[in-house]
Amino acid sequence: MDIVTIGGGEIADYETYRIDEFIKSLTKKHRPNALFIPTASGDAPGYCQNFSRLYGEQLGCEVDFVLAAAADFDIRRAQKSIADADLIYVGGGNTQKMLSRWQETGISEALINAGENGTILSGISAGAICWHAAGLSDSEKFSGDTNWKLTVVKAMNLLPGMFCPHLNAELRHGALIDSVIETQVPAIACDNGAGVHWDGERAVAVTSLAGAYVYVFHPSGPHTTIHRFADMDQVPLHLLHHDGLAQSESTDAQR
Repeated sequence: MDIVTIGGGEIADYETYRIDEFIKSLTKKHRPNALFIPTASGDAPGYCQNFSRLYGEQLGCEVDFVLAAAADFDIRRAQKSIADADLIYVGGGNTQKMLSRWQETGISEALINAGENGTILSGISAGAICWHAAGLSDSEKFSGDTNWKLTVVKAMNLLPGMFCPHLNAELRHGALIDSVIETQVPAIACDNGAGVHWDGERAVAVTSLAGAYVYVFHPSGPHTTIHRFADMDQVPLHLLHHDGLAQSESTDAQR
């Protein structure tokens, strides 16, 4: 599968534009069908408009939407839109609520089938977490609890490890290190304006903002080893497996 996972950035401000151009290019079509799934935002109309401007007006795609939060949601229409898409982009928001809704409606299965049939899968923040085994999510903040905290949520497991978005913008380093040590699961983290292209054999960093990086946080008992990758650097996949630590060069980040 071809999957592009993005750490964050405002699409309306073109903070991810270079990555968005890259996603379109993977389809190898002049005017591909771009499907936006904004479930995590509750199908926010403004988010849909921003996607239409970027992928429709700027990038020249035919844009469609799957609005799974709607009361009149039709899974058969959604399945057809997913099957017809050349690229699928999942928006950010409440990861846990999105994944639960997808399970209820059968969207998860349709997305997996699309990826297996060659559709480019992509997404930002919650829309990047969803493809991984798990993610460090801020879903609790949507409950209104002022004492919310970042938590690890299980996701679709199409990609290895735990994904952490917004690493720099929201200073998630400490929470991520704690989660990696607690779970002993390696994590891949992206700054805003940074993403990763996964093609089934390789993982390559792709960035759209100066100073944006991709990181792997690797557990080693009570310590975490951190590796940083710049634009077009290949991310060694063995780093996302615990037994790969001895093969890599690194610097320790101890807590």
